[in-house]
Amino acid sequence: MSDTPQPLSETPATSAPPPFAERFSDGLQSILQKMLGTQRQSPRRIKSFLNGTWLGHPLHPVLTDVPIAAWALTAVFDIIWLISHATWAASGAFVTLIVGLLAALAAAVTGLTDWSDTYGTERRIGLNHALFNVLALLLYLLSFVLRLLAGPGDTIAATILGLLGLVSVFYAGYLGGEMVFSKGTGVNHTAWEAGGEDYEVVMAAADVQEQTLYRVTVAGVPVVLLRQGERYSAISATCPHAGGPLDEGTLVGNTVECPWHGSRFCMSDGRVLTGPAVVNAPRYDVRVTNGQVALKRLEEH
Repeated sequence: MSDTPQPLSETPATSAPPPFAERFSDGLQSILQKMLGTQRQSPRRIKSFLNGTWLGHPLHPVLTDVPIAAWALTAVFDIIWLISHATWAASGAFVTLIVGLLAALAAAVTGLTDWSDTYGTERRIGLNHALFNVLALLLYLLSFVLRLLAGPGDTIAATILGLLGLVSVFYAGYLGGEMVFSKGTGVNHTAWEAGGEDYEVVMAAADVQEQTLYRVTVAGVPVVLLRQGERYSAISATCPHAGGPLDEGTLVGNTVECPWHGSRFCMSDGRVLTGPAVVNAPRYDVRVTNGQVALKRLEEH
């Protein structure tokens, strides 16, 4: 039986166009993917750099702390200025505001890079997250202009704009947390995979053909197995980035590419070579005994 949903009646129905937010997201993601070279051949260095593959950790959350902290300090200096009209407080607010603006631009670029690979509910939340961050950026930019025109002193209008910007960026941060902690965006999908204490037989060695990816199960965990000559290698079959099935990916030499978002992993050691994934795939030791292939997960150090 087909899994495709069937119409409830024979009367042809005209499907409603997708909401504006969905159309906007589709168009924006398409533009971002072209700019980032998402569809290009590996190694896609720019995208991998912005994802944080080289860091072993998503780059976006590392950068977001800077504008939030800087703009929070701006608010502190502004409050001090409102109370005392101290020139040093106005100067401090001006400097931290600039730091926040510069860091926010870097955070925006990396955030949009990560968002370009999302879909469904996480994509909608991510779009709102981005919009409130853009609103905060515009408010602080206008606040910056007003402070610049005011010279060494501060202005009430600039302070109010800054406080509104802080509220906006805090709410954007809340939405960012919603993506990570409720939807699992950017979470390592292999983090909770358990490894057995003993080797587990998965298949007969005679059935393992060369240069073919096999999906096997070890201690209840899906693993992808590869034979190249007399050498065997195995890593988790789940892509750490979004859970894509690596056993259905493309094998080039000793590298497997995830069919969902193009992350590439070395089959020998699980090392991530190309983003959007940022962590290595768990690897397994392979033994061939009495014509049987047995696997055991290797502990990470």
